[in-house]
Amino acid sequence: MKLGILCHATYGGSGVVAAELGKLLARRGHQVHFVTVGHPFRLTNYEPNIFVHEVTAFQYPLFKVPPYFLSQVTKTVEVLRQHQLDLLHAHYAVPHSLGAHLARQISGRNVPVITTLHGTDTSLVGAHEEFYELTRYSLQVSDLVTVVSNYLARQTKDTFDFHRELPVIYNFVDTEVFRPTDKSLRPKLTPRGEALLVHLSNFRPLKRVLDVVKVFHKVRQQRPARLIMIGDGPEKPAVEKLANSLGLTEDILFLGQQDTVAPLLAAADVMLFPSCCESFGLAALEALSCGVPVIATNSGGIPEVISHGEVGFLTGVGQVEEMAQYTLRLLNDQALHKKMSHRAREYVLTKFKAERWVERYEKIYQEVLQKFGR
Repeated sequence: MKLGILCHATYGGSGVVAAELGKLLARRGHQVHFVTVGHPFRLTNYEPNIFVHEVTAFQYPLFKVPPYFLSQVTKTVEVLRQHQLDLLHAHYAVPHSLGAHLARQISGRNVPVITTLHGTDTSLVGAHEEFYELTRYSLQVSDLVTVVSNYLARQTKDTFDFHRELPVIYNFVDTEVFRPTDKSLRPKLTPRGEALLVHLSNFRPLKRVLDVVKVFHKVRQQRPARLIMIGDGPEKPAVEKLANSLGLTEDILFLGQQDTVAPLLAAADVMLFPSCCESFGLAALEALSCGVPVIATNSGGIPEVISHGEVGFLTGVGQVEEMAQYTLRLLNDQALHKKMSHRAREYVLTKFKAERWVERYEKIYQEVLQKFGR
């Protein structure tokens, strides 16, 4: 198949999933064309069968803001025609789903459009009054809409009065990349043998990164530890200010955005994941695949990723004290940590291994194409 993937290239779960899906589809013999602004950050190396078509901004004095959406549609039309794509797969509803639909109308190529919802594209952006009707229309004109969790399926149906089928295709992880065996970074990150905590996100408010620092502060009061913060975003200045006020600056490493996060995750003892409204929680899944137990909240779709008491612990949103106690329980009980680490890896291999869900996407592509007589 010749597949077009429309996605965000920036740091975030939807872009990661789209990039990883594209790589694995390409390795299975499909021709994959990405249409993005910028280069998807997980596509760092050359991969046969993968082509990236970057959307360039149209600069003209009349436009205070370059019309990215129109440029995206124009580039998608170009790719559809030039490469005779069989199907368009839009990740994130606005603007990619609507852009894919408009591009197929303009191009004259009646190809299927599949939309995958990742969470904030409907819960925050799509539900906003300015974008509600556009999002609802995008879902209606998509030939199939998939979601990454049962929680998101329920939310989408309720928010947009959507009554069609919503197949749940979980996010996945490359277990050969995210594995527990690589501990090479550990001595560099904890030179005095301290416990090591990790957080990975785009530092948006919903990630509650301030809670990460508060939990770490309580842990540090009980035992030596260090924290690595991977990512960047609008909340970073507030996090740095809080860390400084608590005297934690020397024990927190702000690493910024990292293309290769697997060795960093594998080096850690525990991941802190205090988000208030995740539809899935891909970063938590990547940590589990590295054998790292996760302390998270029981909000949204997170309980579909983290089995409480088996591969990590769940608390209510904002329950910093309880999260700290669970973290200390794991750090102070080596037998429990070892058992939970092993379970985490096995859990991912059983439920979230990439091949299972990539094959599911392939099957869906084939089913939709059959309906189009192809």
